[in-house]
Amino acid sequence: MRIPRSTQLHPDHGFIHKFWRCQNREFLLKAASTKDLYMKCTEYALKHMSVSSKVKLHTYCLMDNHAHMQMSYDKDSSYLSSFMRVSHARFGQSFNKIFSRSDKVANERPKTPLIENSEHCMRVHFYIEANPIRANMVSLEKLKFYKYSSYKFFAHGIKDSWSKLLTLPEWYVTLGKTPRSRQSKYRKLFLKYLTSELFGSKWMYAKYIGSPMWQDQMISTAKDLLDQVLLKTNCLDTT
Repeated sequence: MRIPRSTQLHPDHGFIHKFWRCQNREFLLKAASTKDLYMKCTEYALKHMSVSSKVKLHTYCLMDNHAHMQMSYDKDSSYLSSFMRVSHARFGQSFNKIFSRSDKVANERPKTPLIENSEHCMRVHFYIEANPIRANMVSLEKLKFYKYSSYKFFAHGIKDSWSKLLTLPEWYVTLGKTPRSRQSKYRKLFLKYLTSELFGSKWMYAKYIGSPMWQDQMISTAKDLLDQVLLKTNCLDTT
């Protein structure tokens, strides 16, 4: 049984780290045109009537065989589910049509671990944008030229076709009173992250991203909700 995403997320609002890999870890996103297609599908879904502007994109980085985004949802977690259904269905259909194929594009549905607070949102943000450095694709000095990462916008104010989709995180706004001061502070914090133990760790792949106590609390709550869903399903099956 597929576990409902609603049992793992706050019902009314939250921040999540969305990531997924290509089928069989193939490099299906390697071409720039394919990355552009994925971002176009993201833009389409953000504006879709079923999403109703309740989902925001805060950072992103597309690699050759996987993608990362940090997003937030408001009012109801179902808006996030709608966003992913629309964006990934449109991308999968378009990709298969272009390449005359019928197989899955994503290995499985996107992971969306819930993030506790602004401090952890900032850490996830750094992790996402540092992916090209971690993969030895580019150096820090050249990261601002990597097209499919939001780093160039937050660190240097460079705008492109996709920066218009970004909503500034609250923690980023507090870094300074002007765009230039925020960018300067961001570069210093990003560099500090690159030299910390967090740079090479896998902590952001947990079901919940936050303090240990908060994670335990969320796991317990999710288990209770899942038990309720299973009980309801079993009751329906026996009627």
